[in-house]
Formats: sequence, structure tokens, C-alpha cells
Amino acid sequence: MLGNGVIGILSESTNKWERRVPLTPSHCARLLHSGRGETGVARIIMQPSTKRIHHDALYEDVGCEISDDLSECGLILGIKQPKLEMILPDRAYAFFSHTHKAQKANMPVLDKILAEKASLFDYELIVDDNGKMLLAFGKFAGRAGLIDFL
Repeated sequence: MLGNGVIGILSESTNKWERRVPLTPSHCARLLHSGRGETGVARIIMQPSTKRIHHDALYEDVGCEISDDLSECGLILGIKQPKLEMILPDRAYAFFSHTHKAQKANMPVLDKILAEKASLFDYELIVDDNGKMLLAFGKFAGRAGLIDFL
């Protein structure tokens, strides 16, 4: 499954207010229309969402498919960790897993990733040569998290 050219985008389910997405419609258009030889991407499948900042129709307009089923995807992207039942064997996942510090609440996700022989790319651990995070949402994400916690 890995490297099959099919990307899946999760419908965020961790927080009811989560509207962020890992790829915008314009990102998807560039990936899909640059050609598989250039990007390695043949298809993008989006789980449907009524909360996402960009409506499903905008993704369909650029060539994405809308489906709950991400079983054909070799790479599955999200913002927050997926539900455990969404973790499929032999796939690659990228999201903020919050597992590298062994946060107890998030360890079932890591356990499931390992059990399914999947790969995990934790956005928090993608850093430059100086250790600076390359993928981050800044101080406002932290404030939003604090508000949600309260």
C-alpha cells in the first residue's frame, strides 16, 4: 500500500470544533494536476466533512474524490489522531500524534500504529537542522487548545 500514489485526508473526529485540514483545495490541485510522474500522486480521497474550513465541493472541483472509505490510500493525512478503527495495516499516517513524550492519553494510537505495522510521521517531529519545527500552527493553536480544555 505504501507509495501507491493515493492520498487520504481524514475527517477530523477528535475535537468537535476542528476545522483545519492538512491540504487545501489548491494544494490538492497542484498535486493532482502536476502529474503522477512529478508528484507521485494519482488520486486524493477526502472523507466527507461538514466542519472542514473548505467545503467538500471545493475539493471535488479540483479532482478529489469524497468517500468515507480510505482503504485504498497508502498515505493518510490528518491534523489530530484518527479513531483507532481508522488505522489500517501497512499504511503511512501523518498527523499531530502527541505520542513522542509518551502522553498517556495518546499511547493507544501509537500502540495501534505499531500493531498494524503502519508508519507514523508526527508533524511535531519534522524539524530543520536547528531543531525548529517546520510544521506548526503557532500560538493560536495553543490558545485554542487551552480554551477547549477549559
